[in-house]
Amino acid sequence: MTPQFQVVRDESDPAFIHAWTTHVSARELSLDPDYLRLLAEASPGVTHHYVACRDEDGAVRGLAYIALQQQRIAGLLPLRVLVLGGRVAAGQAFWFDEQVWSFSSFMSALRQFLALTFPHGLIVLKEFSRERDASAIDQNQRAGFVNVPCFHRSRVPLQGAMTLAAYLDTLSSKRRYHLRKVLRDAQAQGLECEVLERFEHLLDQLYPLYLAVNARAQEARTPPLPRQLFDLMARHLESVRMLVLRQAGQIRGFGLLLHRHGQVKCMVIGQDYAVARELNLWYLLVLHSIEYAAQHGCETVDLGSTNQDMKRKFGAVCEEIWISVRHQNDRWQHWLAPYIRFSLRRMYAQPRREGETPVH
Repeated sequence: MTPQFQVVRDESDPAFIHAWTTHVSARELSLDPDYLRLLAEASPGVTHHYVACRDEDGAVRGLAYIALQQQRIAGLLPLRVLVLGGRVAAGQAFWFDEQVWSFSSFMSALRQFLALTFPHGLIVLKEFSRERDASAIDQNQRAGFVNVPCFHRSRVPLQGAMTLAAYLDTLSSKRRYHLRKVLRDAQAQGLECEVLERFEHLLDQLYPLYLAVNARAQEARTPPLPRQLFDLMARHLESVRMLVLRQAGQIRGFGLLLHRHGQVKCMVIGQDYAVARELNLWYLLVLHSIEYAAQHGCETVDLGSTNQDMKRKFGAVCEEIWISVRHQNDRWQHWLAPYIRFSLRRMYAQPRREGETPVH
């Protein structure tokens, strides 16, 4: 009997949480169930659902997480857009048992179920690594999807380094010299770093710094995360950490981190652009994020999806990430495909202007 899809009604069920954590969120911290719950709470107008596929014995053979939102395409055409994984979380918000499904058979069955259960116009499948998921990207194209390269995800392997000094020793002499100079200059300028578990009392200072970075973004330009999400994370998410840079008591920059499963993920940053270049804030935020991960025995640091050339200076390994988009109706897809391709390339592939301060 073919395994059957169903909407997960009890998202707190321990068996479901275990399956999701084991197969999905252990690979991508922004797909952690606790974080997704808070994200849903802070996202009015967007509905979020888990889907599980079970066999006749009740064993889980597939999982997915979707977000559904009404949008206007080209400012005119109203469409319900279904995004596998939602707009904010990264990684692949799905898993299937390869002994039961192939990628194409799983996606075909999942799409049929979603079309009946959550009627929608556009569907977005993400994320796919060009190197790791080349076959899946090609199969999406054969299924009528528009495939677009969006960004490069950068991860730093720590190779067992337990201190910042040990990590720096893994870099080339030129890069090591530059980063050590950044640290010396920061010390001379009175910059101090601290990592906080609770930070709701600082949001009046932190959130404007984040908005400043988001407004200047030249790559992966997306609407800012709501302040409510920061507040919910500060109060209710055990895996969140706030890395703060202060000078004479004033907050100059921050990095919002997730720490779990031997990994650290840099979610967003904030900078005081009045002094960002002078104080090398971007470099310091990356360095101290790596330092925090090394001190806690983490294996990798996910530095996010922009400025891959800059992040290679930290020894980051970068992978090209693609997404796949199509309309459920073949005729509409033929008409919308050029617009989809243009819009996504405009959103994700905008190069950073030479000489501009990097943003996360």
